[in-house]
Amino acid sequence: MASNGRQWRSTRRRAWLIPAGKLWLGGAFKTIPSEQQWGRLVAVNVDTGKIAWGFKTDQPLIGGVLVTAGGLVFNGEGNGLFRAFDAAIGRKLWEFQCGTGVNAPAVSYIVNGKQYIAVAAGGNTQLDFKRGNSLVVFALP
Repeated sequence: MASNGRQWRSTRRRAWLIPAGKLWLGGAFKTIPSEQQWGRLVAVNVDTGKIAWGFKTDQPLIGGVLVTAGGLVFNGEGNGLFRAFDAAIGRKLWEFQCGTGVNAPAVSYIVNGKQYIAVAAGGNTQLDFKRGNSLVVFALP
């Protein structure tokens, strides 16, 4: 809630003021230095509830996933890799190094009958993914 231009957060027991310019997530991301950091992109068959396929990544996945009507799955990773997969079997079809963390979901749009995929590559402070300021756009064949 907001009051007099101040940002307040509350729980049942207390309320506290969030300092201007500070990020508040309601929790924290913690890494364990002695443990491998990784993520897993998983497709679930909605008819059976069973895992259809999975792809292990080198870093935790904190962004969204885009699935197209043409059977492509797009996903980004904190190390800058943006990938396309076959939605039916999970085979990696393509990847591109964006240079900074890809932690946003991709979007798809059509201009003059041509389909494009766009994604923001800006990194992440909490997990110390390389930061930047890029919008990367690809045309589908």
